[in-house]
Amino acid sequence: MNLPCETIRDLLPLYHDHVCSPQSRELVEEHLASCEQCQEELSALRAEMKGVNAMENTKPMRDIAKQWKRDKKTSFLKGSLLVSILASLSCILSYEVIGSYVAPDGTLVEPFALIPLAYLFALLAILFGLGLGMVSMAKRLRKRAQNTKA
Repeated sequence: MNLPCETIRDLLPLYHDHVCSPQSRELVEEHLASCEQCQEELSALRAEMKGVNAMENTKPMRDIAKQWKRDKKTSFLKGSLLVSILASLSCILSYEVIGSYVAPDGTLVEPFALIPLAYLFALLAILFGLGLGMVSMAKRLRKRAQNTKA
């Protein structure tokens, strides 16, 4: 019995997934033996399904990318905290090293701008420290939630 290509094309996904009945499988195989168009259709379906299977294998890669992004945030906050602390300390140290003196005309000469900069960098260090604490706390809560689900 020779079925039209339209009917066979409807059965090809079931045939490919091995879920059609033995009679349908037999009809599809008979038709495929004599029809090149349907053979090409089946080949295209197989190629498409390989792509879908390859996409399923990318899930671990997506998980790794998510973890890297989370670690990237933590690394950024740690680096920013360190730089802010060093900049604040550098401003204080520079202020002390440069010192202040009274000019011959009676004016006080000092690198006063370093004092507010030191405070600004200290404030940034506090903010980055709080951000780092919040990120690590959120990470711990996520782990705890995952452990309770498992």
